[in-house]
Amino acid sequence: MNKKVKSIVIIFVIALICLIPFYKPEADSGFDGSYSGGSSGGFSGSSWSSSDSYYSGSYSSGGSSDPIVLVVPLSIILIIVVVAIISSKQRGTMMPTTILKNVPPFNGEKLKEYLPDFNPLEFKTQTYEIYKKIQIAWMNFDYDSMRESVTDEMYNMYKSQLTTLSVKKQTNIMKDFNLLAFNIVGMEIQDKTVSLTVTMQVECYDYIIDKNNKVVRGTDKRKVIYNYAMTFNKGISSKPNKCPNCGAPLENVNSSVCPYCDSTIIGENYDWVLAKKQVLSQRYK
Repeated sequence: MNKKVKSIVIIFVIALICLIPFYKPEADSGFDGSYSGGSSGGFSGSSWSSSDSYYSGSYSSGGSSDPIVLVVPLSIILIIVVVAIISSKQRGTMMPTTILKNVPPFNGEKLKEYLPDFNPLEFKTQTYEIYKKIQIAWMNFDYDSMRESVTDEMYNMYKSQLTTLSVKKQTNIMKDFNLLAFNIVGMEIQDKTVSLTVTMQVECYDYIIDKNNKVVRGTDKRKVIYNYAMTFNKGISSKPNKCPNCGAPLENVNSSVCPYCDSTIIGENYDWVLAKKQVLSQRYK
């Protein structure tokens, strides 16, 4: 550890010890952030994602109310965090090292057998725009826009969570997004669907306001940097051009109801949609 790092660690440890008696846990707010619990929250970071075995990591809260007991472990944790941040900056990346379990590796050549026109740069742009569209739809309680960008499972989960916010007369403000890093890290191909798992680092403002526009969770003064693991799905079979019930031709392949027999048409997702999401880590900028 060089002298600069040592000086920073010493300063932070001294400041921590001095401030321990005044420490109060701050609840992180947001659609993606974790809540520390309480009467105005109660969600954890992992609760926003569909349950699956892809991602490792756990979320918990708790601790001692005795400042003396907190000094030593918090000091050690702070030293580790400071050194890790400085080291990662020197490497030119802030992406987490969290291991994604059971995710088959990305294989661009194999993917082109199923999606011949796949372009990694276009995929990056498209999925980042999908991410922002979902966040904005969440903020505006825009169920229709959200429905277009996520799977049925994700939509039902988000709709339920939005109902909770609506009952509390609260709004989750998310704005001023900036993509910092993006990598395709996994791929899975099934009979009719291809799934790509990505890691994405995004910074944005993320806080909750009440009906009087008062901030009740998070802060509107600083951005949050999120490290995500997300899986996007896309159908690879041909779009249906006739009703599977009566056989009538479908002028609009995106129709959800047959115009002749009124049968509901259940189709695959033929554009990229968000299927899974997990916050790997988060911090204030």
